[in-house]
Amino acid sequence: MMGLLLFGIPAAVIAGIKGFKWGRWILSLGIIGFIWVLFLKSAKANEISPEEAIRRAEQANRVGGWLAGINVGLALAITLLYYIGARG
Repeated sequence: MMGLLLFGIPAAVIAGIKGFKWGRWILSLGIIGFIWVLFLKSAKANEISPEEAIRRAEQANRVGGWLAGINVGLALAITLLYYIGARG
């Protein structure tokens, strides 16, 4: 929960400012997603074409989705292992 507050919310805010889907970045592996979104090029830059902006946004959204998927998968695996361990 603390990782979400410290890194997930700021990563989502930065993603939104850069023109990406913030919902994919809020669960993007904490500090890993936060650092990653910092280094992505903005889709809202004035000096790029609309096609380049779309390409950047799609690429960033794909990365954010993968990181969020890994995060959810790890959380489910840890929960399942805990549940199995608590029963045994």
